[in-house]
Amino acid sequence: MLTDQNRAPIIEGMEAFQKKSATSFSLPGHKSGKGAAEDVKRLMGEGVFKSDTSTQKGVDDRLESQRVLQNAQHLAALAWGANHCYFSTNGTSLSNHVAFLCAASPGDTVLVARNSHKSLVAGLILSKLRPVFLEPEADAEWDIHHGIPAAEVERKLAAHPEAKGVFIVSPTFYGVVSDITRIAQICHRHGKPLIVDEAWGPHFPFHPEMPPAAIHSGADMALGSIHKTMSGLQQASILLLRSDLIPRDRFALCFDLFESTSPSGPILATIDSSRRQFALHGTELVSRMLRLARAARETLSTIGGIRVMGREVLRGDARFGLDETKVLFDISALGVTGYMAEDWMTAEQNIALELSDENHLMAVVTVGNDEQDLQKLITAVRAMADWARREGASKTLRAEPMPGRTALTSDMVMLPAEAFFGPTEHVPLRQAAGRIAAEMVSPYPPGIPRLIPGERISQSQVAFLQASMAMGAFALEPSDLSLQTVRVVA
Repeated sequence: MLTDQNRAPIIEGMEAFQKKSATSFSLPGHKSGKGAAEDVKRLMGEGVFKSDTSTQKGVDDRLESQRVLQNAQHLAALAWGANHCYFSTNGTSLSNHVAFLCAASPGDTVLVARNSHKSLVAGLILSKLRPVFLEPEADAEWDIHHGIPAAEVERKLAAHPEAKGVFIVSPTFYGVVSDITRIAQICHRHGKPLIVDEAWGPHFPFHPEMPPAAIHSGADMALGSIHKTMSGLQQASILLLRSDLIPRDRFALCFDLFESTSPSGPILATIDSSRRQFALHGTELVSRMLRLARAARETLSTIGGIRVMGREVLRGDARFGLDETKVLFDISALGVTGYMAEDWMTAEQNIALELSDENHLMAVVTVGNDEQDLQKLITAVRAMADWARREGASKTLRAEPMPGRTALTSDMVMLPAEAFFGPTEHVPLRQAAGRIAAEMVSPYPPGIPRLIPGERISQSQVAFLQASMAMGAFALEPSDLSLQTVRVVA
């Protein structure tokens, strides 16, 4: 296997394949773009189609005897400090589905962070597992949840010794990292694997000022989205394994259950390229990201009515570290909602942000940003603040009263799979309190479900969803996108 991080086997294999200019009677059907429509080639470039080739009879031969993909994954495992790595072209959403089956079997109990992404809940449904939710630490001042306290893991494992594994999210969507080392030690003392959805943290190992990476901190599996903070195409993800509790063969077989047999060549190439880029230049790249993000934090905090979340929130093992490249700021003092502010900035300043909600905006600084981008962000936020103070308040639609996220309550009374696949009906959302949810409802971003199949819906959840939708939230997946009705157990 290759060990030279200067190499990029998939890139090299694609270049060699394109030089051959082979006549193909195999897939894909567009045949290096010759069959593609001219308008899409003008939009996307012919290079996308030329690189859209298979690993067999493309970047490698029929038997994959050159081990192109395998070498690329081995180099990635070395770069991230894992024993094994797989490339996913279905995003970390697929990776989360794989992770559950690596650690548990249908009907088993697992411990899962309640502030998990919707893909983790989808994994519970698909694998027919029984979740016991780990409650994240609430931050009422910011109305967000942070990481999982180590004591919460210890308590739930003692109460549920039958649990097959522990699944948490770190960093959170807002950039806060749990003390993975302590949590891993607790899990391993109980003989349980720790799986970490690290979708927002694959850049951590490449700079000493970033929080510790999960796989370096004792996690058995860590899953990372290369397209979020690195330079991969959308859906580029990695699965890392470093474990004595999860067999390598089960890891490989469970991955094979979900990954496409026709993985996207361009996505694979960008995972390979991003690995090389950060392995060789990660310190420099992340240093620039941090410099830009810190400058943004400092300047935004001087704008009247804007409050920026920083390292002052860090206290305790559930708030162990912060990814400073995620710049979260509260604009509630300006008298407008985050939804209104983002829409105004998009229309008037041509600025796209990662998150808006009723009180917050969030900008994510990545390897693709530069000083000019930073100045545009600051100019746009200043202009938005002036607009909000001048005329925004009179247009604000704030539903009152609105429960905070940290005040939402619910109880699991059925398996998610039983509620999802069993007999269901639709009822008006306003009448749903007391019923058992049969679908997820996840305002997006951040994609954290506020309703989970199998939960008894509380009045606080109903009030929160009604108010959020009235103010401009968008729920990604419910059967009724307007959320006038909700799917419940019949």
